[in-house]
Amino acid sequence: MHNTDHSPDAQALEQQWRAGGNYTRLSEGITHWRREGDSNGIPIVLVHGATVPCWEFDLLVPPLLQAGFQTLRFDMYGHGSSDRPRGHYSLERFVRQTEEIIAAADFPRPAILLGHSFGAVVVASVAAGHPQWASRLVLVAPMLNYNSTSSWTRVFRTPGIGELVMHGFGVRALVRRRRRRYQHIGQAHLTERFIEQVAQAGFARGLLSMIRTAALGDQTARYAALRDIDRDILVVTGDDDAVIPPEHITLVRSLLPPHTHCAIKAEHNLLLTHPEEVVAALIRFAK
Repeated sequence: MHNTDHSPDAQALEQQWRAGGNYTRLSEGITHWRREGDSNGIPIVLVHGATVPCWEFDLLVPPLLQAGFQTLRFDMYGHGSSDRPRGHYSLERFVRQTEEIIAAADFPRPAILLGHSFGAVVVASVAAGHPQWASRLVLVAPMLNYNSTSSWTRVFRTPGIGELVMHGFGVRALVRRRRRRYQHIGQAHLTERFIEQVAQAGFARGLLSMIRTAALGDQTARYAALRDIDRDILVVTGDDDAVIPPEHITLVRSLLPPHTHCAIKAEHNLLLTHPEEVVAALIRFAK
């Protein structure tokens, strides 16, 4: 794969084989994606968060298909089985990738655009730039400003030191946090899948760039821009979310036009723990 750190070594090829799906070269690299469901189903695009690739939708997709949806999901650059291209991992890079994969997959437009956490910022930006591509928007645990909640942001932004800390501490801390979270929800096997991803060259570099380019910074303007488009919006939140502070959710909702809100007694990874409740909210919203 050209101009990336995602070389076709045995580990990467094994992960691609297990991931299944399709691989398409876009303007900045090869993207792993899956299109599932009846082609006559209600189209919905699923965009994952800042650290977990599109397998975070594994438990959400089956009930969606059963409910009459067709889905498109993909691994953002730097994640899962997609490439780890050089350059800045800015929000614009991920927005462009989302637009390109929707077109490359020949997925129906308009479609419902659903984003989880950082993915909510991505779909909000796609909808603001291409309103005709979005029939409705679903923002699940929408991220507002992760950098403001992390005490390590200043360290990661320091040239040289940031690289040392991210590789020596940051990634390991992320794995430990994921291990505890997955054990807590009874899905410890997901830890190994997560480790496979972060062990690949380029993951840490991409995550560090997301912090430095402000992709994980203040997204107030991105949500406020949705006031200018006439689209129904559903916000799904977890009452026990320890990643997105309640005050951030309140601010995000204040920036949006009138919308529907569904609160679930769940944590940040509600797509893995409460997929049926999320799908039920989607059915009420979409149909």
